[in-house]
Amino acid sequence: MNTEWLAETIQRVGKQKKVEGASIFLTVENENLSRFAENHITQNTTRHRINLSVTVCHNNRRGSSETSDVSSRGVLSALRKAETAAKASPEDPEYIGFPKGQRYLKVERFRPLTAELAVDTKARVIREITAEAASRKMKAAGIYRSGDYAIFAANTEGLAGEHRWTEAEFSVTARTNSSAGSAVAQEEDVSKINPQALAIEAFRTAEMSREPKELKPGKYKTLVTARAMGEMMPFVAYQMNRRAADEGRSFFAGKTGKKILSKRINIITNPGDTANSGNPIDVFNDGVARGKTTFIKDGVLTNLWNTRYWSRKQHIPLVSPSFSFSMSGEGKTMNQMIKRIDRGLLVMHLWYIRYVNPMELILTGTSRDGLFLIEDGQIKHAVKQMRFNDSPIRMLRNPNMLGVPERRGGTMMLPPVLVSDFDWSSGTTF
Repeated sequence: MNTEWLAETIQRVGKQKKVEGASIFLTVENENLSRFAENHITQNTTRHRINLSVTVCHNNRRGSSETSDVSSRGVLSALRKAETAAKASPEDPEYIGFPKGQRYLKVERFRPLTAELAVDTKARVIREITAEAASRKMKAAGIYRSGDYAIFAANTEGLAGEHRWTEAEFSVTARTNSSAGSAVAQEEDVSKINPQALAIEAFRTAEMSREPKELKPGKYKTLVTARAMGEMMPFVAYQMNRRAADEGRSFFAGKTGKKILSKRINIITNPGDTANSGNPIDVFNDGVARGKTTFIKDGVLTNLWNTRYWSRKQHIPLVSPSFSFSMSGEGKTMNQMIKRIDRGLLVMHLWYIRYVNPMELILTGTSRDGLFLIEDGQIKHAVKQMRFNDSPIRMLRNPNMLGVPERRGGTMMLPPVLVSDFDWSSGTTF
């Protein structure tokens, strides 16, 4: 698929439509996944997926249809089904037509090396790592994924855009009889991922975690790694919805323009940031262009994301939703931060996170693959996994220390954060 196909297809849709307007979104995915467990490769799959979504608007109504058939006949069939759905639907009180043409940021996220990564190369890497795990009397499991992706968007109002990117991900978990360690990285450029280094990190964490000791629940000074922060912060980003705030249904209600975090905290989304680039097409808002937005400046809440409908209703600028964002940090390394802790905990990884109270942005979850007691600036021993009940917002109001930001999840730049009183509410049974 290319821009010529996009132009020809939307032109054809424009001529054949029987409604006011129409739009198309095409996503293309070419992905390979190698999976390993118990020190053996267990699965290798390759997936080629095409999905075409046709949406029409007519008389304050919308209708959509999806297909994988991108031939002229397939597109026309989807168009007719979308038209039928729109005409059969009741009027939408939040109806808004399609946006006009857009100017998109030029974002380079396609890396040929990633797109061309051979299955044999992945297999060789996995065999080396599983052999090393076996030599250490550990069992390794994980995935090695790579692929290239594309999105094409167009409508009969003149909007037309495309974005192509690649992704690679490597994750590994190493287990002993009494412990586990894990590591993961995701990048557009596979050359930025070092599977062997990630495996060594997992092996080292598993070794350090042997024979963990139980610790009484309570509030402890805690060093939360960038990885663990990356597992909590999407729950914050999702709640940064202007409509929910305006209607009093979220933590952010009435807080725009007010200081809610430490003045050392800035949170920005910028698709064109070379250190943390993202999709310049807002797929949640009919394909409008996504630009740079500051959500938190010097601790002050400056923006919340919204939709085209809410932007028009409230007469406010449109702010695209984005789960690709960067948070400011400071120059401290993990070792430097550990050395500054008299007594506290180091948490490597959090999982099974859920909301406890969305209105206060309190989350719960458990530690995993590495929880350690620190005394006098040194890691003393592993601690049995514990459950937490706390809020990232509370943590970021007055952090003791911020570290160097790291890329996490392929979408976030986040620093490790040292807080004085992270709430470890209970132990766990594992």
